Amino acid sequence: MPGDPVHIRPDGMVDWDFLDFVRSAVFRNPERETKRNYGTDYRPLLSLLSSRGLSWRDATPQALADYRHWRCKAPENPGRIGGTKWNREAAAFTKLFTWGEVYPLSVDVSRCEDLAADSVSARVSWLTPRTWDLWFDIGPRGRTRAGIAAGGR
Repeated sequence: MPGDPVHIRPDGMVDWDFLDFVRSAVFRNPERETKRNYGTDYRPLLSLLSSRGLSWRDATPQALADYRHWRCKAPENPGRIGGTKWNREAAAFTKLFTWGEVYPLSVDVSRCEDLAADSVSARVSWLTPRTWDLWFDIGPRGRTRAGIAAGGR
């Protein structure tokens, strides 16, 4: 589909395995924005692996550890990423490696050590005006659920 990623290997040939992944239901079914984000997440990994003469199917845990260090911690990398971005990339890689039956998985978001500890959740909780008033009364105003001033304050 237009906008889907295609990986061109250093020899100028299309990576047909990666293209099969992109055309699979695993990649086709997520929302358009997720697919776009994952596509940009795959590019630097595939480029690094290609520079080492490796296919993504040959990605070793050490290659992924080196990649993660470069992406997240290397002082010489001016474009370091934070934990939230790493977790999204790790999810994209897990999807690719699982689909491609690359075992053992070089990165797996179900393993705590493959997730960033400094990740910030994007989940936002919205309160209705009534719930906000109740929270504010009980919290900062120190009242009971019935709206009466709590004793001892």
